[in-house]
Amino acid sequence: MKIGELVREYRLSKKLTQQELAEKSDLSLPFINLIENNRRNLSVDALLKILTAMEIDPSDFFRQLLIEKIQLDKNRTEIIELFLSILSLNEK
Repeated sequence: MKIGELVREYRLSKKLTQQELAEKSDLSLPFINLIENNRRNLSVDALLKILTAMEIDPSDFFRQLLIEKIQLDKNRTEIIELFLSILSLNEK
């Protein structure tokens, strides 16, 4: 999951519209939209404004990203192991 997608998930869980988040974070609506669609890089300052507006602890936010990455890495490892086992079966 990318940062923008996680921002959207948190925003929706807080039942905020993009407009409300923009107003609470003092950022523009188009900027929030671009972030959530992963079409704009996000500065640390802007991310902190967004997290503060949604009352989310940055450590919780980054913990969630790390959990997602670990799960993706685990899934990739399982897929690679499966692929290698299929290859080794075909070689026999």
